[in-house]
Amino acid sequence: MRRPMMWMLAVVLATGAVPLRAQEPGAGRPRTDELRRRVRERFAERVRQELNLTDDQMQRLRVTIGTYGAERRDLEARQRVLRGALAGQLEPGNRARADSVARLTDGLMALRVRYAETFRAEQAELSRYLDPIQRAKITVLRERLVNRAQEYRRRPFMERRAPSE
Repeated sequence: MRRPMMWMLAVVLATGAVPLRAQEPGAGRPRTDELRRRVRERFAERVRQELNLTDDQMQRLRVTIGTYGAERRDLEARQRVLRGALAGQLEPGNRARADSVARLTDGLMALRVRYAETFRAEQAELSRYLDPIQRAKITVLRERLVNRAQEYRRRPFMERRAPSE
């Protein structure tokens, strides 16, 4: 019985690396992709202005954020897979296996630690070309952007509107 569960976990983890069609950029979601592009452009311009960045700093910032952002998106996708597998184990009527639940929980914790470590590494890289005040400002700006995105997602669908120009 233990062997089939390990195979199932291996398959779930392996398929987590393959994006679903609905999650691929541009897969029938041009409006969403366009809105995201516009938000990124506006945010980049606001960061450039508020932090008073040089062209070199802005280019380096784009690379840094792109690198660590991609890593965090990968970690988030892996977390979703593990959370789904854990939820499946804990569904009412399912007989949860303690060893599987322990492995999934440990995996989630390890991913959360790794996620936090990406922020530390990103800050270390940012410190090479941004001063402490600039780093603090970008952290605040990013937190505000994330909070606004979360608020937007919580709104009922019909209340959502595209950001005004």
